[in-house]
Amino acid sequence: MIKVIKFMEKMWLMLSIVTFIIAVVRSIQYSIFDALYFYGFSVIAIFLFLLRRRQRKFHERNNQG
Repeated sequence: MIKVIKFMEKMWLMLSIVTFIIAVVRSIQYSIFDALYFYGFSVIAIFLFLLRRRQRKFHERNNQG
């Protein structure tokens, strides 16, 4: 179970970084309004990364004791 949570945690972190880079590139090429969708998705992915990290730490604490 912890392996799946670690994988999902890394996946959300990678997705947030990639979408942030895409957003910055689109902001430079076009305008910030064209990149708002990508900025929003990046924020959501960061939130889900933090949620998975909290869940992983909770499971690791419960498995120790």
